[in-house]
Amino acid sequence: MLSLMRKHAGSWLIKVVLGVIVVVFVFWGVGSYREQRRNRVAVVNGATISVEAYRSAYNQLMEQYRKQFGNALDAKLLKTLDLKRQALNQLVNRRLVLQEANRIDLRVTKEELVRAIQNMAAFQLNGQFNPRRYQRMLSLNRMTPEMFEESMQEELLAQKMQGLILGSIKVSDSEALETFKWREAKVSLEYMAFKPSSYKDVKVTPQELETYFSEHQKDYEIPPKVKARYLRFGFKDFESQVNVSEEEVSQYFELNKEQYTSPKKVRARHILFEVDPAATQEQIEAVRNKALNVLNEAKAGTDFGKLAEQYSDDPGSKTKGGDLGFFTKDRMVKPFSDAAFAMKPGEISKPVRTRFGWHLIKVEGVHEAKEPTLAEVKDQIRSQLGKEGARTLAYDRAEEIADACYGAGHIDEVAQARGLETLETDFFARGEQVKGIPGAETFTKTAFDLGDDEVSESLELADGYYILEVMERKPAEIPELGIVEKKVKKDLMAVKQDEQAKKDAEAFLNALKGGMAFQKEAKNRKLEAKGTGFFKRFGSIPGIGAEQEVMDVAFSLNPSDPLPEAVINARQGYYVIRLKDRQAADPKEFEAKKSDTKAGVIFQKRQRLMDGWLAQLRQEGEITIEEGFLE
Repeated sequence: MLSLMRKHAGSWLIKVVLGVIVVVFVFWGVGSYREQRRNRVAVVNGATISVEAYRSAYNQLMEQYRKQFGNALDAKLLKTLDLKRQALNQLVNRRLVLQEANRIDLRVTKEELVRAIQNMAAFQLNGQFNPRRYQRMLSLNRMTPEMFEESMQEELLAQKMQGLILGSIKVSDSEALETFKWREAKVSLEYMAFKPSSYKDVKVTPQELETYFSEHQKDYEIPPKVKARYLRFGFKDFESQVNVSEEEVSQYFELNKEQYTSPKKVRARHILFEVDPAATQEQIEAVRNKALNVLNEAKAGTDFGKLAEQYSDDPGSKTKGGDLGFFTKDRMVKPFSDAAFAMKPGEISKPVRTRFGWHLIKVEGVHEAKEPTLAEVKDQIRSQLGKEGARTLAYDRAEEIADACYGAGHIDEVAQARGLETLETDFFARGEQVKGIPGAETFTKTAFDLGDDEVSESLELADGYYILEVMERKPAEIPELGIVEKKVKKDLMAVKQDEQAKKDAEAFLNALKGGMAFQKEAKNRKLEAKGTGFFKRFGSIPGIGAEQEVMDVAFSLNPSDPLPEAVINARQGYYVIRLKDRQAADPKEFEAKKSDTKAGVIFQKRQRLMDGWLAQLRQEGEITIEEGFLE
């Protein structure tokens, strides 16, 4: 390894490797006290939470929310989710849990650690732990076995500690019954919706407009703006300078073979015979016998797809003849995968039991795992290494120029001396998009944080590195009414529409409290009263939608007092409701739902207990967050 590094000491690939090694050592405790402080985000009872740990937790959260929200995960939603605080809280809580486990001398044995790692699907081939795959997967993630095993040991210790705290929680049948009654109760309403948007005839006079603007000038303030000069070192501009050798391609392939391996896949159909989680053994066997009868039909030659359409309880695949398409072993629950991956095309399984019920499985195709040759992926690797090398060259060049700009005090002098093109932005406010610059949020924040005659460090954005300085500043200002008149008028109309909607709703409710019938008062006002039908506490209200404010008030009403105290201010407008009827839960349905109800109550109890316990640890502990980190 040392001879290889000496031979290629000047190459960009070795610089990348050395860079990774340096980062690892910084985060694992090597370096001065100042370096360690610079690379931490918090201290929990003397234990440091590193920048690296924070970034990992943040990225995991980001990936979870990307999968959950897809394209809906925009800047506004990200701000609402406050991922920075979420990630930090996770790490602080984890550290507190581990410290408490150590305080009471809780331990994870070597046997427990080995068993947990060997059971992880990511390290298995054909259902068995594979040491070579283990080493490769860790190498891909730039981890040594020691680093991973230490992390895994902490995870198991945290699980043990949580199990110790939460394991004693129980739920009695009577408690579950009360919860069931509360959850399954139903109400039906009469309602009137007074939506501000429906008041189209609202007028605004010039005098009202001037008065409103004078009282709300701050809302229309034009924020401070800056204009910036910058240098750009685009990644693509450096790709032609990267020379990736055959040896480097080969080395990368050997280190990252797993990345290009196609796992075994099976295509199967199935017929699900659902089993209630609370079913008795006799009921379970009855469902299995039904599955065996259908299996006999399949063996007698009846088309499996037709049988799935007729008998399957899986709504997702039933209409497709039970077809699940191709899937890898980790995509299905273990008993199902074990059976499917042990079969040959055309075979039909005996009934297989999972937590969903009994399955009949017919395998229709198998794609065996394939480990590609270097020749098959070398072009792909060369392209990838070329791009990585270009990023490294862009970084080196940007750092060199940034140092020169810092010494000179301005960008243009350095640019002229080196024949670089300087670029300029238009004026922009903090947080605005800047034409031609992806990832402008970092760019604009940096610009506003710079002092006069100050040049930034190199910034890594989506397409390259940037160095910038502020050319000119514009202070915040209040515009003339004529400039923002349209927006002011729109805002004032919305206020007046809201006021009118609220006024009409209150008048309607007061009439009902005075003894008027709901339907009659609606007719008097030439309005149409509506009804919801019965609905439960959770979900959407028929005709109204997901209005939690309406939901909360609706279930607080009773037949002797069917009207709310005040109109309900919800997202879509103002609501007046009247309880028509209340329906209690049917006790006969409790037995079928008892298991799920208990599980729900236990989950809530555990959550409350865990939150309370962690809050106490936080209160008693000494937690320091680096100044400005959460800003």
